[in-house]
Amino acid sequence: MTATNEQFMRDFYALWKSADIDGIVGCLAPDCVYEDVPVNRPMRGQQAVREWLEAGFAHLDSIVMEIRTIASNGEWVLIERLDDHIKGSKHSLLPVMNATRIVNGKIAECRDYFDMVTVEKIGLAESA
Repeated sequence: MTATNEQFMRDFYALWKSADIDGIVGCLAPDCVYEDVPVNRPMRGQQAVREWLEAGFAHLDSIVMEIRTIASNGEWVLIERLDDHIKGSKHSLLPVMNATRIVNGKIAECRDYFDMVTVEKIGLAESA
Protein backbone atom coordinates (compact mmCIF):
# COMPACT_ATOMS: atom_id res chain seq x y z
CA MET A 1 0.00 0.00 0.00
CA THR A 2 1.31 3.40 -0.98
CA ALA A 3 0.60 5.29 2.25
CA THR A 4 1.97 2.42 4.32
CA ASN A 5 5.26 2.31 2.40
CA GLU A 6 5.62 6.08 2.66
CA GLN A 7 5.04 5.96 6.43
CA PHE A 8 7.43 3.02 6.70
CA MET A 9 10.16 5.17 5.11
CA ARG A 10 9.38 8.12 7.40
CA ASP A 11 9.72 5.79 10.40
CA PHE A 12 12.91 4.26 8.95
CA TYR A 13 14.54 7.67 8.54
CA ALA A 14 13.55 8.67 12.08
CA LEU A 15 15.78 5.85 13.40
CA TRP A 16 18.87 7.55 11.95
CA LYS A 17 18.35 10.58 14.20
CA SER A 18 19.01 8.46 17.29
CA ALA A 19 21.67 6.32 15.52
CA ASP A 20 19.51 3.24 16.23
CA ILE A 21 21.54 0.70 14.27
CA ASP A 22 19.49 -2.28 15.48
CA GLY A 23 16.29 -0.51 14.47
CA ILE A 24 17.66 0.46 11.06
CA VAL A 25 18.91 -3.06 10.33
CA GLY A 26 15.59 -4.48 11.56
CA CYS A 27 13.86 -2.65 8.70
CA LEU A 28 15.95 -4.50 6.11
CA ALA A 29 15.25 -7.82 4.43
CA PRO A 30 17.96 -10.39 5.25
CA ASP A 31 19.16 -10.36 1.62
CA CYS A 32 18.74 -6.62 1.03
CA VAL A 33 20.95 -4.59 -1.28
CA TYR A 34 21.84 -1.12 0.04
CA GLU A 35 23.85 1.17 -2.21
CA ASP A 36 25.32 4.64 -2.06
CA VAL A 37 25.37 4.79 -5.86
CA PRO A 38 28.29 7.22 -6.39
CA VAL A 39 30.51 5.10 -4.13
CA ASN A 40 29.77 2.02 -6.29
CA ARG A 41 30.11 -0.57 -3.49
CA PRO A 42 26.70 -2.16 -2.97
CA MET A 43 26.23 -3.74 0.44
CA ARG A 44 24.48 -7.09 0.38
CA GLY A 45 22.69 -8.38 3.44
CA GLN A 46 21.96 -7.06 6.90
CA GLN A 47 25.44 -7.74 8.30
CA ALA A 48 27.19 -5.71 5.59
CA VAL A 49 24.85 -2.78 6.21
CA ARG A 50 25.32 -3.08 9.98
CA GLU A 51 29.11 -2.86 9.61
CA TRP A 52 28.78 0.20 7.34
CA LEU A 53 26.42 1.88 9.84
CA GLU A 54 28.75 1.15 12.76
CA ALA A 55 31.67 2.70 10.86
CA GLY A 56 29.60 5.73 9.85
CA PHE A 57 28.15 6.40 13.29
CA ALA A 58 31.63 6.11 14.80
CA HIS A 59 32.24 9.50 13.10
CA LEU A 60 28.76 11.00 13.61
CA ASP A 61 26.29 11.51 16.45
CA SER A 62 23.27 11.27 14.19
CA ILE A 63 21.82 11.94 10.76
CA VAL A 64 18.60 13.91 10.54
CA MET A 65 16.89 13.16 7.24
CA GLU A 66 14.44 15.84 6.13
CA ILE A 67 12.03 14.52 3.52
CA ARG A 68 11.38 17.20 0.92
CA THR A 69 9.35 15.15 -1.57
CA ILE A 70 8.02 11.60 -1.37
CA ALA A 71 6.17 9.54 -3.97
CA SER A 72 5.36 5.87 -4.22
CA ASN A 73 4.06 3.33 -6.69
CA GLY A 74 3.53 -0.24 -5.54
CA GLU A 75 6.68 -1.55 -3.89
CA TRP A 76 8.75 1.53 -4.81
CA VAL A 77 9.16 4.76 -2.84
CA LEU A 78 11.09 7.73 -4.25
CA ILE A 79 12.32 10.34 -1.80
CA GLU A 80 14.11 13.64 -2.19
CA ARG A 81 15.71 14.57 1.12
CA LEU A 82 18.26 16.76 2.84
CA ASP A 83 20.51 14.83 5.24
CA ASP A 84 22.05 16.69 8.16
CA HIS A 85 25.13 14.76 9.34
CA ILE A 86 25.70 15.88 12.93
CA LYS A 87 28.86 15.59 15.01
CA GLY A 88 28.79 17.74 18.12
CA SER A 89 27.87 21.24 17.00
CA LYS A 90 28.94 20.62 13.38
CA HIS A 91 26.21 20.14 10.77
CA SER A 92 27.01 18.91 7.25
CA LEU A 93 24.09 19.09 4.80
CA LEU A 94 23.88 16.67 1.88
CA PRO A 95 21.05 16.62 -0.70
CA VAL A 96 20.06 13.03 -1.53
CA MET A 97 17.67 11.31 -3.91
CA ASN A 98 16.57 7.82 -2.90
CA ALA A 99 14.81 4.88 -4.52
CA THR A 100 13.67 2.13 -2.15
CA ARG A 101 11.80 -1.11 -2.83
CA ILE A 102 9.79 -2.52 0.06
CA VAL A 103 8.75 -6.17 -0.10
CA ASN A 104 6.71 -7.85 2.64
CA GLY A 105 7.27 -4.93 5.02
CA LYS A 106 11.09 -4.91 4.70
CA ILE A 107 13.54 -2.95 2.56
CA ALA A 108 14.73 -5.21 -0.26
CA GLU A 109 16.60 -2.57 -2.27
CA CYS A 110 17.74 0.90 -1.27
CA ARG A 111 19.74 3.27 -3.46
CA ASP A 112 20.93 6.72 -2.44
CA TYR A 113 22.09 9.16 -5.14
CA PHE A 114 24.20 12.19 -4.18
CA ASP A 115 27.07 14.30 -5.48
CA MET A 116 30.55 13.16 -4.40
CA VAL A 117 31.97 16.67 -4.89
CA THR A 118 29.51 17.89 -2.25
CA VAL A 119 30.47 14.97 0.03
CA GLU A 120 34.13 15.99 -0.20
CA LYS A 121 33.35 19.69 0.19
CA ILE A 122 31.43 19.18 3.44
CA GLY A 123 34.03 16.79 4.87
CA LEU A 124 32.15 13.50 4.71
CA ALA A 125 34.37 11.72 2.17
CA GLU A 126 36.07 9.53 4.80
CA SER A 127 32.73 8.12 5.99
CA ALA A 128 31.09 7.64 2.56
